[in-house]
Amino acid sequence: MNRQFVSYPKSGRTWIRFLLTQLDLDPQIVFHHDRFEFNDGARPPHDFDLERRLRDYAQVDRLVYLERDPRDTIVSLYHQVTGRFRDFFAYEGTLSDFVRDDYFGAETLHRFRVMWAELADRLGVLRVSYEQCHEDLEGTVRRILDYYGFEVSPDRLAKAVQLADFDSMKRLEQSGTFAQPWLRPRNGAPKVRRGTVGGFRDALGPDDIAYLNTIFFTRAAA
Repeated sequence: MNRQFVSYPKSGRTWIRFLLTQLDLDPQIVFHHDRFEFNDGARPPHDFDLERRLRDYAQVDRLVYLERDPRDTIVSLYHQVTGRFRDFFAYEGTLSDFVRDDYFGAETLHRFRVMWAELADRLGVLRVSYEQCHEDLEGTVRRILDYYGFEVSPDRLAKAVQLADFDSMKRLEQSGTFAQPWLRPRNGAPKVRRGTVGGFRDALGPDDIAYLNTIFFTRAAA
């Protein structure tokens, strides 16, 4: 079965992927950011081709789409671009510059979210959110497992959830012993940073928050 998991970078995928790794299910799922990896210093043009995606993803048996409060996402992406990926981009702007940046900023994320809202509706994919994971991680992952068709006992899932707390993930990452490169420090910057909901309020000024609110919550989905 073709199972895929799509999210915009810094939407909280690592948390779910780590948990699924504890269940030995990670190899059976293709995780990707739908060509928005933000790891190419050449800055290739963004691809927002909806019709191509409708054709391509119609061939996928089970697709999960993860989303997160876009204000938290954009702050976390800034730290990734200026930290883990600073050798790719050498970005020197401020966070305020970043949210307005033509390539990395809110406009790009907004277009991605609008595109995927339509894709999710038209293709009937499973939508979950980072905030739902914080509210009920076990229940959210159970929805994902059932949708993918994986049989996992309640006890085994509960144990995996216990292992996937942020403090444990941070310690494991800093130890450098995790088998996969997606949970290791890069350029001295960690993958697991804060893992909070609403943390953007600590990082952004009132003008930046107002700007993002206009982009994501006031502007029409177009």
